[in-house]
Amino acid sequence: MAQKNENAVREHLEVNEKKWDSWAGTYDNKRFDFFRYLQKKAVSLTRLKEGQSFLDIGCGTGWAVCYASGLMNGNGKFYGIDLSSKMVEKAIENSGGHKNTYFYNARVEELPFENNFIDIAICTNSFHHYLDPLKALDEIYRVLKPGGRIYIMDATADGFLTKFIEKHAMARQQDHVKIYSTREYRELFSKSGIKYVSSTRAWPEKVHIGEKAI
Repeated sequence: MAQKNENAVREHLEVNEKKWDSWAGTYDNKRFDFFRYLQKKAVSLTRLKEGQSFLDIGCGTGWAVCYASGLMNGNGKFYGIDLSSKMVEKAIENSGGHKNTYFYNARVEELPFENNFIDIAICTNSFHHYLDPLKALDEIYRVLKPGGRIYIMDATADGFLTKFIEKHAMARQQDHVKIYSTREYRELFSKSGIKYVSSTRAWPEKVHIGEKAI
């Protein structure tokens, strides 16, 4: 059974890496304005302050990391991680001129940071790709500082339309795992030790906000 699970994880990672590597060169031209709108909304909700450490999980070509750095005049540390090495290469290329920006080719389940390292983390339109969401949240919890927050923006299965979209996405996309409901996010946060603070609409999606206890 363990070998079967390991094979499933490896296959899932390979599917995701292949997809996002192939998109890296043209990603900024594919629905980019829409994703930029969502990422701006996510960053604005964090109320990021100068001097804080910021992490974008599933950073793609690094736009949100560079945007956060620009807002803070480079005063802080601004990190991005992505499963796709090609996306990370593009993010590094895009980050020229933006201060204190750092990008790593890494999985959310194995973040390359010390314990209690990050003040603010965001994850936009990525969480539904994670094969083990609880393991991902456990790792996010580990790297957050006490009082640090995670902002997960994604489609949320609270209504019929999203559930309908989910059904068709599962059939068409190998990299898609699951769109979670607000109740499921609350349960996942609780199991990982993260306090579920609140949620807010960011049309057409929802942002789920969690905090690590002080």
